[in-house]
Amino acid sequence: MQEKAKGKLIVKIDGKNLPMHPFVQRIIRKTLLAMLSTLKGTEIQGDESVEINVKRAAT
Repeated sequence: MQEKAKGKLIVKIDGKNLPMHPFVQRIIRKTLLAMLSTLKGTEIQGDESVEINVKRAAT
C-alpha cells in the first residue's frame, strides 16, 4: 500500500493506482502511521515502508 519514497503514499485497488492529491496522501499516510505507532513494540520513525494487503474472504 505504501512505497519506500519518504512522504509518499500509493494505494492500489485490484492492482490499479488510486489517484490522490498530495494533501489526501499526507492525511492518510500520517493517520496510518499514527495508528500503527500505538501498537505494542512498534516504533515509527516516519520513513518506513508499510505494505497492507486486504484480501477478499473465501466463500
